[in-house]
Amino acid sequence: MGMEAPDGNIRFETLTDGTAVRFAHWPASTRRRGRVVICHGRTEFIEKYSEVTGELRARGFDVWSMDWRGQGGSGRSLVNSQKGHIDRFETYIDDLEWFIEMIGASGDGNTVLIGHSMGGHIALRAVLEGRVAADRVILTAPMIDLPMTGLSRAAVAWLCRLMTRTGFGSRYVVSQGDYDLGRVRFDGNVLTSDRRRFDAIHAAIAGTPGVVMGGVTYGWLNAVFSSIGKLQRVADTIPSICPILMCTAMADTIVSVNCQTAISNILPTCKQVRIDGARHEIFHETDAIRSRFWDAFDRFTEIG
Repeated sequence: MGMEAPDGNIRFETLTDGTAVRFAHWPASTRRRGRVVICHGRTEFIEKYSEVTGELRARGFDVWSMDWRGQGGSGRSLVNSQKGHIDRFETYIDDLEWFIEMIGASGDGNTVLIGHSMGGHIALRAVLEGRVAADRVILTAPMIDLPMTGLSRAAVAWLCRLMTRTGFGSRYVVSQGDYDLGRVRFDGNVLTSDRRRFDAIHAAIAGTPGVVMGGVTYGWLNAVFSSIGKLQRVADTIPSICPILMCTAMADTIVSVNCQTAISNILPTCKQVRIDGARHEIFHETDAIRSRFWDAFDRFTEIG
């Protein structure tokens, strides 16, 4: 199972602040039904979605995909380029708004925004805040919140604010560090139960070393806590938006499963599909788990 992006589809644009952003576009491989814009999760990159891209194209969708600043092949802001870092999530939302404007309005009413994990958080905030227009939104294991509560959550949030305000926001969070392929193990991983796809992901990283990512910084985690609060507040005030399909991986330990259910109950146009046995990366799970996603996708996108 390869993860190579087809030649000639990857391009770069430089944003107004000088950041180079890498993106790609593929046309539908059968009768065109619309377009899909993929919003990656943290650490992800264009090549990781080659299988998904082929499946979407075969369903009649043009596919657009962008590496977030700070990861993939896009520009990085820190000396140690492996650190997952951002100043604020509004920067990501600005970049998504730019990307949608850059590729232009489809005009056919069939624009589907797919967001995974962190990308799901960004996409949902962007749509709820009216920054980005989409006709359908699909979220897979979205980072609505982190799976921590009570005093431990308050302590971590306080520490991240303190480290960021005192000039140490670019430091790795304790226990986080650079990516080390030699320490990668399938057994006990929390991302996927599919060994073949797990190995393909790390083979793609090894074959494209420029996309490698390590852990997160205090600044990134501080931005997460801030954005989670903003997402919850805006969700509480939205009367109606475009249809949303939220696919929740029920064996997920990376993001909060309960908070996905809670926000899906708040949003009037949101339908939640709970996928039993799925770990965090639904797109890279077993065929049986993925088939449940694609069944839900096909029903949800019967839009001409």
